[in-house]
Amino acid sequence: MADLPLSERHAVQRHRFMQQLPAIMAIVLICCAVAVLVIAPLCAVLYRAVFDADAGTPSVTGRYFAEVLGKRIYWDALGNTLFVSGGAAMIATLLGVSFAWIFERTDTWMRGVLQWISQLPIFIPPFVGAVAWALLAAPRSGIMNRLLAVLGLPGVLDVYSRWGMLIVIGLYLAPYVMMIVAAALRSMDPSLEEAAQVCGLTPLQTMRRITIPLLTPAVLSGAVLAFTIAIGLFGTPVVLGWSRQILMLTSRIWIGSQEVPPNYGVMAVLSIYLLALSSFTTWLQRVLIGKRVYTTISGKGFRPRLVELGAWRWATGALAALYVVSTILAPIAILIAAALSRYTWSGEYSFTTAIGYLQSDDVWFTLQNSVLISVVSATTATLAGIVIAWIVVRTRLRGKGLLEYVILLPISMPGIAFGVGMLLFWINVPLSVYGTTLIIIFAFVGRFTAYAVRSVSASLIQVHPELEESARVCGYGPLRTFTHITLPLIRASVIAAWLLLFSFFMTELSMVVILYTAADRTFSVLAFEAWNVGDFSRLASYSLLQMAVGIVFMAILKTCFRSWSAPRSMQPVTPN
Repeated sequence: MADLPLSERHAVQRHRFMQQLPAIMAIVLICCAVAVLVIAPLCAVLYRAVFDADAGTPSVTGRYFAEVLGKRIYWDALGNTLFVSGGAAMIATLLGVSFAWIFERTDTWMRGVLQWISQLPIFIPPFVGAVAWALLAAPRSGIMNRLLAVLGLPGVLDVYSRWGMLIVIGLYLAPYVMMIVAAALRSMDPSLEEAAQVCGLTPLQTMRRITIPLLTPAVLSGAVLAFTIAIGLFGTPVVLGWSRQILMLTSRIWIGSQEVPPNYGVMAVLSIYLLALSSFTTWLQRVLIGKRVYTTISGKGFRPRLVELGAWRWATGALAALYVVSTILAPIAILIAAALSRYTWSGEYSFTTAIGYLQSDDVWFTLQNSVLISVVSATTATLAGIVIAWIVVRTRLRGKGLLEYVILLPISMPGIAFGVGMLLFWINVPLSVYGTTLIIIFAFVGRFTAYAVRSVSASLIQVHPELEESARVCGYGPLRTFTHITLPLIRASVIAAWLLLFSFFMTELSMVVILYTAADRTFSVLAFEAWNVGDFSRLASYSLLQMAVGIVFMAILKTCFRSWSAPRSMQPVTPN
């Protein structure tokens, strides 16, 4: 280029700059959005933790930290959070990885149908799932315990315990891990698995020695995701732990919000606890992955093939069916019975009762509002997640690690605390955001974009840069290279991220309960109001409608983008 005339060099430089301009603009826009939607609310929470704003003039204080550190109730809440969330993450990871391999790599009986059904728990609001399991496994009144009493085993199941909370949360978090790991499995070249089977390894040995090590980034991403979701849950701990005062940090934050005036200082300190837990798990994930290479997609083509399990295909199918029954069919059956009943276990059932709850104009207005907010928020967060994942994985920009760290911070915060941060920030900004639907969308995007980053980056790591470099050699710019080369290879993860976010937004309660107004109330708030007054029949009717909407959206998405989410054509491989 040095040999070219000055005018031609300037022309080449202008051409290169114009090619890079879309990427530069995307980076600048993302950084501005992160500053407003993530850093500002976090700073608002941190500000309330160290400043006393109750006395008129704000002043630095340590009384909120002293109150939290000096009372045993908060240490008990921290211990309950670690035990329940850690155990739930272990159960979710074990089940999620197992089912991802069963559905994506084997010829399990009815695997397609079971995989589709097993994703439905993400559309069940957490507190509704907890209510369903309370009706199923309460020590004295639960349906399952009544059946066990006939066999002489009364009160064997106790969902109102730490172990009960742990198991229920773990069961409902398994689909999140499964979606991330399954997307990575679809993108993984199975030649190593086939070579292992040629060498005499059984399918189980192949999974343990070959598949799982190659899936380490996706497995760790799913495990960290499950843990961070668990420590931030609000509905399930309150429903299952309140009667025996087994309270987690989120429950204590909610109690602080109910005080008059709200104890924002203590809420902020407890939120910092959760930020520390999230930061530690993110650091631990980086240490475990280290500098090892997990590239499984390169310029060489491949054709994934199924593993024939023989007679074991019935056993794996039965295991998946048992999971479907325990997490979906049994709770939904309980909700249907409650929706058809005039009051809980009245013995009088009628469709008129359930339909009557859903005929209100307020119900359909709220549902329409929820769908609109969820679609807009999921699309915005997914696009932002793609850009951030590309910056972190593919660029050498200084500060990209800090960008990733900042975007991951909100996922560990309880929604109610992040909602308070959004409230404190936007109420003092001279823009008409507070009291509108925009503040809920901003809160959703700011807090949940990290999930899209985790899902997309796990697949982006597996795509070798040589494919993008080849496109650059052919004259493609950064944007065209990404849309024509990279995106088609990771779009299964993109779809999984959008679906994951949509399910979050349709069922999110803790943030919305702080930010909503009568004009932008969501369906989760409507259901929570029914639970709060003890109207379980109305709550069940609302929950069934909410799940039906989620199922319809999932079916439409999978139908319209089947070529995106489905793996390449598979042929069975017979193990030796």
